[in-house]
Amino acid sequence: MKNIKRLLAIMLAMMLVITGCSNGSKGTETKEDGTTQSVAVDSSKDYSKEKLVIWSFTDELDTAGDIQHFKDMYTAPGKPFEGLEVEFVAVSIQDGYMDKILPALESGNGPDVFTGELDHIKQFIEAGYYADIESMMESDPDVDLAAEKADYKDYIWQSGIDPATGKLAALSWQVTPGAIFFKVDMAAQVWGNEPGFPAEGSADYNTAVTNWMNENKFNTVENLLLAQKEVKASNPSWRLFPDDQSVRHFAAGTNDPAKWIDENGKLNPAKIKEQIPYINMVKEMYGETIQDSLTANAAEWSGPWYDAMDKDLTDAEGKTWEVMAYSMPTWGLKYIIEPNMEKVDANGNTFPKPAEDADQATKDAYAAAAFKGNWGMASGPNSYFWGGTYLGINAESKLPEVAFGFLKSMLFDKERLAERQAADGDMYSVESVMAPVIANYEGRQSLGGMNHLKVFNEEAAKIDLSNVTIYDRGLNDMLGLHITNYKQGADGYSSVADVLTAFYKDVQVTYPEIYVEGLPTN
Repeated sequence: MKNIKRLLAIMLAMMLVITGCSNGSKGTETKEDGTTQSVAVDSSKDYSKEKLVIWSFTDELDTAGDIQHFKDMYTAPGKPFEGLEVEFVAVSIQDGYMDKILPALESGNGPDVFTGELDHIKQFIEAGYYADIESMMESDPDVDLAAEKADYKDYIWQSGIDPATGKLAALSWQVTPGAIFFKVDMAAQVWGNEPGFPAEGSADYNTAVTNWMNENKFNTVENLLLAQKEVKASNPSWRLFPDDQSVRHFAAGTNDPAKWIDENGKLNPAKIKEQIPYINMVKEMYGETIQDSLTANAAEWSGPWYDAMDKDLTDAEGKTWEVMAYSMPTWGLKYIIEPNMEKVDANGNTFPKPAEDADQATKDAYAAAAFKGNWGMASGPNSYFWGGTYLGINAESKLPEVAFGFLKSMLFDKERLAERQAADGDMYSVESVMAPVIANYEGRQSLGGMNHLKVFNEEAAKIDLSNVTIYDRGLNDMLGLHITNYKQGADGYSSVADVLTAFYKDVQVTYPEIYVEGLPTN
């Protein structure tokens, strides 16, 4: 079945080329600056009776105006696909996006265009569900394949390559490296007297403190654990992280991690060995109560987890705790942390985020207030990424020329990408879009003027996806369950060996094809 789907993907790409040359023609869409772009049109089709179906795990393609932009450029009166209906379906990961789309694709009733995160697209590519978009790019007179490849971040481009064909099957306009965002004023109170810690009020203070933290506290897994102990020792009601999920991104502790799967297609002993320091760190971080824990025991995405971004969280006994740092990617700063940060009023007084039941005037005043500017962003023991939305075309789509038109409007229209980036301020994977933005950026107020885009750009350059496999999410989740049992002292989990033994048993059941005898237990 996989080979058949791959063959169909190749044939689809060839058909798109042929369509533009024989029974098809080239339509054009005129942009605001008067320039035009051509698009393959199949003259045998009445597009007013056709429907392009797009699925995604977020509603961003709709809310950011991408669907409407495509309609304006391609389906409006006088446009190449005039009258075409566009159906957009958003299903969140939590609501079972993969559970819904995989059966649809397998049955041949999948959407024409569909998105996925990195581990999703690895599955889609392996199963042959994505078409070869590289051949479509090569046949399009408006798309310079070599230039596009050079313009996109290498890890983004490489992640969408189908290893069976060596051709591009999926691509993302986003780049999502992560950081450790931390409260600079809290860090100063804990480590301000240590050698080399920047003096308050010095030039580019937040950046200077960030650099010091990178070099002294967040640079290794061992120092990350030590830093947690130092924060708690400095102030018993303070914690470095909200919970141990904040350190999961640093399980490898290196920018050259081992693969979960070795060259023989089996579970990699080197990867297991790499996880052991992380398992030990999580165990040491845990405490049943916050008093006994190195974290605030505030589960990711919970109410207390959000509360501590602002000022503090309150436990069941009414005691307050403060959290210094959160591990989040590019989108986490704008959409998660900043909406929950402390601000200052016109007189410079701290203005905490209002409660849900606060009056509207108070909420409006908070929204209009300036950020306190007391946060920095560090890189951690290793670079990491989190999320990212990739686009691809169904290998069995009956409208490949239309589907490619949508991808073209999203990924290769640089003017549109520049407008989109200016609107959302996010980090994009396209150098020609980001270079002028980074060069002219005046800094993020919430980070005390730090050029976070420059930092993210540098982090993105360090990311290597050659170690990513289709098993990563499943194996990480599986191991995580056993680590949780271990840290909580569940029956049968008294050592790292118990964790790994239980993990291997699950692997034998869930992924028997990768299991091998003789894996390490310590």
